[in-house]
Amino acid sequence: MSGTDHPSADSELPDGPSPAPVTSDAPDLDVRARRTRARLHEAVVRLAAERPVEDIAVADLVRAARVNRTTFYKHATSPAQVLEQVLYADLDRVRAEWIADATAARLPVTTVWERASHALLDHLERYEAVYTAGLVGRRSAILHHLLVDHFAASVRALLDGSPTLLPGGDGPASWRMEAHSLFLAHGETGLVEAWLSLPVPRDRRLFVSAASGALPSWLIHEPQDR
Repeated sequence: MSGTDHPSADSELPDGPSPAPVTSDAPDLDVRARRTRARLHEAVVRLAAERPVEDIAVADLVRAARVNRTTFYKHATSPAQVLEQVLYADLDRVRAEWIADATAARLPVTTVWERASHALLDHLERYEAVYTAGLVGRRSAILHHLLVDHFAASVRALLDGSPTLLPGGDGPASWRMEAHSLFLAHGETGLVEAWLSLPVPRDRRLFVSAASGALPSWLIHEPQDR
């Protein structure tokens, strides 16, 4: 094992020959796996707060998390994938709350989007150091694309649940869904980058106002039966 690999008592498997398949007689395996995953998540957030994730080597991450390479590759293929796991777990909760509000039709559309913007700001502030290190000055293309991909998937999820929202136009509905989803995702990511470029303390009202003003008319149309 190289000098940069650091096994610990909590590593799931040591380097070397593969053991026999684990059975249900080893119930603590999931506990060890969760503990290892938590250490990887904590370490990647700490490192990504110091420099763009592109600059984090696997050796850096396994050293910081105190696991070995074999264990690392059972959880991810790269430090960027570990960071994606962390950010997406939190962003998935933001998405779920937004779609629940949007589909319940209990609130005005503008209120739904304002609530979603505040939830996204909460996420950005929870991981402020990571986003500042990666997005201010456009230093991390990976982090930029992580946000674009998640935002696009969120819009697609909304349109899957409410297909009548999708505007008409040329081309099949599948293409129009992809086009509108990516258009909105890139715009939202640009707004995030613009807001993060502001001096601290940043005014949350500026983000919410800009996000609401940039919404296309087909997304803020109020159903007639409300």
